[in-house]
Amino acid sequence: MTLIANKYKIENMRMNKNEPYEEWTERVRTFELEVAKKELAKGHPVDEVLQRMSDRITQKLLHPVLMHIKDSNKPIDLEASKKAYEEAYLSKNGPKSDHVSED
Repeated sequence: MTLIANKYKIENMRMNKNEPYEEWTERVRTFELEVAKKELAKGHPVDEVLQRMSDRITQKLLHPVLMHIKDSNKPIDLEASKKAYEEAYLSKNGPKSDHVSED
């Protein structure tokens, strides 16, 4: 069976140049969830749909990481990377607490 996701606009899943990884992963998740819903609505077996969805998500999320590793001969400025992450993500969302404490 061919991947049903190919019928949908996969080219829209490419990460935009200045898009934070977290925002892109949310787009991927939403896109793949919709593809899976369409497959289920067409009567495809749940287990197969979930397996294909998880495979596609894993492939998409690993691709930019693996490409970065492949190009890892380029020096990485860790401080600049941390600052960019903080500005793009943490400044908007803030750190999340996994507990509540009363002072």
